[in-house]
This record gives sequence, C-alpha cells and structure tokens, in this order.
Amino acid sequence: MNSYKHSGAFGDLIYSLAVARYLGQGKFYLHLNQINWIGQHYYGSQPDPVHQGRLRESDYLFMRDLMLAQPWITDFTPLDGQAEITHNLDRFRPLFVGHPGNYVDIYSVAMGITDPNIRNEIRTEPWLTVVSPRKISGKPVVINRTARWLPPTLSPQWAQWRDQGWEDQSIFVGTEQEHELFQKATGWQIPYRKTRTMLELAEVIAGADEFVGNQSVALALAIGLGQKFHCEHRRDLPLERNECYFPNQKDGNYF
Repeated sequence: MNSYKHSGAFGDLIYSLAVARYLGQGKFYLHLNQINWIGQHYYGSQPDPVHQGRLRESDYLFMRDLMLAQPWITDFTPLDGQAEITHNLDRFRPLFVGHPGNYVDIYSVAMGITDPNIRNEIRTEPWLTVVSPRKISGKPVVINRTARWLPPTLSPQWAQWRDQGWEDQSIFVGTEQEHELFQKATGWQIPYRKTRTMLELAEVIAGADEFVGNQSVALALAIGLGQKFHCEHRRDLPLERNECYFPNQKDGNYF
C-alpha cells in the first residue's frame, strides 16, 4: 500500500492530492512544524508571516475530517519516526521556484509522471470528494479573499458583479479579519460564514454555484472540487506563472 508524506501549507497539500489520488490508495502523513525550516532550506528566507510556525497540531485537526472523507485515503496521522514513506510529496519543493505551471503539474513532475495526456487528466478532473455539500439559502456565491498576492489596485470586476446583484447573493468564508478587509476594500456588505473545519469549508464551497477568491486554500478546494471559480490572480507574475493557473478548466476564470 502507498504511504504519502507532506509538510504543508494547506493549499500546497490540497493540490498534491490530485497526484496522490492518481497514484492510488494509501495512508497520508502530515509532517508537523516544518514550514520555518522549509523556508530557510529551500528558499533562503523565513516563510510568509501567515505560514510561520505551521503546520501545527491544530492545523492537523482542522484538516483531518476532509482528508479522511477522501475514499482513497485509508488513514491520516502526524508523521512519526517509524513511518515508511513511499511517496514524499515534499519533493516538489526544489522544482517550485521558477516552474512555469501550476502546483498539480509540479507534483506530477516530482512524482515522475511525464505523459502529457495523463498530466492533463490529473489536472482537469475533480480530485476532492465531499458527501454533503452545504447550500446556503439565497447565497449561491461563496467568496474568500486573503491578504496575500493581491493586485495593487482593485479590479473593476468587483464593481461589475456588484451592479449585477452579486452582493446580495454572496457569503464570505475564511477568517473574520479577511471578511472585514474584503468589505473595506470592495465596499460590499455580505454575511460572514464561519467554518470550524476544512471539511465544513469544502462543503460550503461545494454547495455554491460560484466561488470567487484569490490564491488560498479556499481556492484550492474549489478547484479540487470541480467548482466553477473566478480567481483574482496575482499581477507581479505573468498569468501562466501563477501557481493556481489551470488553463484547461472549463469552469475556471481569471481576472
């Protein structure tokens, strides 16, 4: 049986599941408290403040229900010194800097998957499962907007959606601080939906008609679920260099 290992962060790990699912059933180990070391070892600097000190025991607990909901994952536990790993998903890290493509392609390269047709299949087919999507009455649009990788000026797309009535049809997921910053930046006033676990977050996203967000774990979940998504991409890199750029997704849009 396969055994997988990853050290985070959240979004990185969610994208890795596309390739792990293709490789087959197995146990999944989370290597805790490695992000600071990874930043220094691979990139020569401390990680983004949002990621420093992660992933912790509380992060493992936040993820656990979603991971165990995947039918091909037989167990999900913190890594111990006795575990034998067949697929070290952290092998993507040396390939990460400067790679012209999204995370899933990077993991395919790291795991030795070279056939372009197979890689396209892995990238474009939904790879996450939730049994019970949560539909929020009257709110078909789910939004998450983090403070990272935002363009220097607000996209006019937000004003266009507001004119189209999306403000009244939306809820916000993520942190309360992100919700406050979103409302301040856009002028929108929308309800905040607190989610206690990553599974609950995925269920709310799966129950929506549309997801809007920037690069974040919520966007990774939306793409992994095969949800229709609108990504506010970072502008300091060409679009094709955005790690969340999935050009062949029929329900994906970038603005």
